[in-house]
Amino acid sequence: MFKSISYVVKENFTNLYRIYSIAKYELLADMRDSKFGIFWNFASPAIQVFTYWLVFGVAWGRSAQTYRGITVSYLPWLVVGFAVWWYIRPCITEGCSAVFAKTNVITKMKFPVSVLPATVCLKELFNHFVMLIITFVTLLLSGYTPTWNWLWIIYYMFCAFMLGEAISLVLSVLTMLWRDVKKFITSIMRMLMYFSPILWDCHFKSHVPFHSLLNKLVKANPVYYVIQGYRDAIFYNRSVLNHPAITLYFWCLVILIFAFGCILMYKFKKKFIDMI
Repeated sequence: MFKSISYVVKENFTNLYRIYSIAKYELLADMRDSKFGIFWNFASPAIQVFTYWLVFGVAWGRSAQTYRGITVSYLPWLVVGFAVWWYIRPCITEGCSAVFAKTNVITKMKFPVSVLPATVCLKELFNHFVMLIITFVTLLLSGYTPTWNWLWIIYYMFCAFMLGEAISLVLSVLTMLWRDVKKFITSIMRMLMYFSPILWDCHFKSHVPFHSLLNKLVKANPVYYVIQGYRDAIFYNRSVLNHPAITLYFWCLVILIFAFGCILMYKFKKKFIDMI
């Protein structure tokens, strides 16, 4: 296990510039395929947020969210949660094809295959920055001003990157073994969005059947930690030091997933060509 982890970590760190170059090329390629280019990087998440706000905030009458005695209007609360999801979702879904999409490269030259999931996460980080701009504008228009606690967003952004990298490392290899993995994950991600605290506060009340079990299941979802962390930093003036237990759980889970991904990558690194 340690040999495989060492192999993947070393290969990624010795190819940092290559990871950056591939991510940049993929990002610019996506923009060149569209007439309006970077406009859609802003328009797509804005339209998504506006749609969810109309459906859940206006049509379904979702009220302001109260947590630890602090009440937050629904729109800024929604935008912050969606900003995290807008980053993690493509990291996982596109991470499935991280290796398969580059088969034309790995079949023609010796290539450090384990860096490919990181290129996907780095590319999507640009879109996350775009979404954060939309988020901060919404917060400022809603009357929120930056505080020192907002700097914890940098930490939670790193958490989101590592979570996406660990999961995509596993899924990129599994997709090479079974092509149906991406379709399965795409379907699961639609369900996962509703089991994450994006559109509503997932703290089930006592009148909900099995509310205690449901609350534990939601908090076991590592996406919960990142989304709640963003909101803690922005709305509730809480830092990572306020919840050490769930922080320890999150990092243990990420390390386990990453280690499993390293084992898979190391085991099949010489067999990818045969899997095509």
